[in-house]
Amino acid sequence: MFTFWFISVFVFLGGLLPSILKWCLQLRYKTTTDEMKLRAEFKEMQKELATIPMVNEFARYAKLQRKMNKIEEAILAKGQSRMDQRESIRTKWTRYFQILNGLVLVYLSATQRYEPVIIGLTEWFWPLNQILAYPSGVDGSISTIVWLLICSNASRVLIK
Repeated sequence: MFTFWFISVFVFLGGLLPSILKWCLQLRYKTTTDEMKLRAEFKEMQKELATIPMVNEFARYAKLQRKMNKIEEAILAKGQSRMDQRESIRTKWTRYFQILNGLVLVYLSATQRYEPVIIGLTEWFWPLNQILAYPSGVDGSISTIVWLLICSNASRVLIK
């Protein structure tokens, strides 16, 4: 029964990990106060720019426009830096967990392949009994490898 739950949890956790990591990293890498100040300053400049007539006060208008362009570049650079850090960490952690998950599940499949995960399903899956019990050969059971395939397909369907 331990193998049943272990495989189930590991497979579903492997499918949910990218979503969990994305949520956690969004909490960790929020917009900074600097970035918020720059955005507020940019909005104020936009309001001010809307009040300046371009034809009559072109020098003032152009100067404010250049200043806004610099602030916009700074905002974009800060946002891109934050997103790059977040994506880098998410990719690394997802990869590490997928490798660990794969190794654990391959190890379990290799060492427990002749052990049934669930026993006593003789009448439930009557025509498929031999297929579900394939490497173990115990009639009315589900083998570790078949349970791994069932869980991985179910997790893909549930996560989508």
